[in-house]
Amino acid sequence: MNREELEKKWEKAGFKDSVIFAWVVSENKDICLEILQIILPELNITRIVEIRSEDTRKDSRVLRGVRFDVYVEDDKGRMYDIEMQVNNNHDLGKRLSYYQSNLVRQSLTEGQSFLEKVDTYVIFICDYDFGGSGLPRYTTRLILDENGKTIDTGEHNVILNAKAKDFAGVSEKLKAFLEYVNSSLITSDLTQRIETSVENLKKSVERKGSYMTYEQEMLTREYYARKEGREEGKKDLLEKSIKKLSKQGHDKAKIVEMISSVNDVSQDEVSKVYDEIFVK
Repeated sequence: MNREELEKKWEKAGFKDSVIFAWVVSENKDICLEILQIILPELNITRIVEIRSEDTRKDSRVLRGVRFDVYVEDDKGRMYDIEMQVNNNHDLGKRLSYYQSNLVRQSLTEGQSFLEKVDTYVIFICDYDFGGSGLPRYTTRLILDENGKTIDTGEHNVILNAKAKDFAGVSEKLKAFLEYVNSSLITSDLTQRIETSVENLKKSVERKGSYMTYEQEMLTREYYARKEGREEGKKDLLEKSIKKLSKQGHDKAKIVEMISSVNDVSQDEVSKVYDEIFVK
């Protein structure tokens, strides 16, 4: 992605962009509190004592303060992880489990009994309908298959649907929030405050630089991860081919010749892998 493309991405970035979302929610306690209150009204959350990010980039001055997962603790010790999920990668179940495990690890200090574990909440604000029923809010629970009895683990998952069609059963505030996530429509005090915060961020030259540097670094990391994956896959294939030909009775010289002649790989590469397998 060149600089012009990064510029365009920054210009288009709104609240549901993961970086913008994390900045807005983690840096505005009033916004964070109200979002939790409208998503979880049954908890009667009155005060937030801490907002932090577990994945704050500390290896770069430019990227300082860029947060990806927003962790919150209220005055009753309950812990929350709020995530913005725009793309449906069909892995939300495993992601819920992963984020819950992170919260649970943080909720118990060394030597503390599991009975003292506080309740943890993972919240995914999705720009797609994960549940497939058009509802604005889905929750999960652990039950016994045999009789439907609920098991209280203290671990709660909430999945919001910004594409919802049926808002019966949820508040007007939650409806307004989800409509804002979906289309940037401003219909409430909260969505106006969020939009103002987004606009202020977008005016900052420093934030723009942080955003573009982060995006470029992520693209670079993804490139090398894919490259490493291809190289690992290539090596696995070589090892299987070498072992197969060896079992057929071919010696090293013949194996190297055969594999290099039909694959995009040098004889030196095949020889090196062969030695790693058989030369101790």
